Amino acid sequence: MAEEKQTGSPPTNGDISEEALIAMHSDPRFNELKRRLYRFVFPMSAAFLAWFFLYVLMSAFARDLMGTVLFGNVNFALVFGLLQFVSTFGIAVAYTSYARGKLDPQATELHDELVRSSEEATR
Repeated sequence: MAEEKQTGSPPTNGDISEEALIAMHSDPRFNELKRRLYRFVFPMSAAFLAWFFLYVLMSAFARDLMGTVLFGNVNFALVFGLLQFVSTFGIAVAYTSYARGKLDPQATELHDELVRSSEEATR
C-alpha cells in the first residue's frame, strides 16, 4: 500500500480513516446530498410502484378492458405492459440526468475532501 501512495494514485476507501468517514456523516453538505438523493428516489419509487400495481390490478380485475383489441393482435394489456418498460427506461434516464446535475458534483467534492484529509493525516 505504501508503494501506491508514492506513485501518486489516490487512496481507496480502505485508506480513508474511520474517524473521517464518521465525521463526514455529520457534515451538513453530506446531509444535503442525502436529502437530494431521497427527494428523487422516494417519490419516483412510489410513482413507479403505483404504476406497476395498477397494471397488476387491472390484469387481475379489469380483464375485459385489458383484453380490448386495439389493432391486429395488439390489445390494451400488451400496450400497457410495454409502457412499463418505457417508464422504467424513462426513470433511469431521468435519474441519470438528476444525478449528474445535482448529486455527482457535490459527491465528488466530498469524496475529494475525504481523500485530501486522509493524505494529509498520513504525512
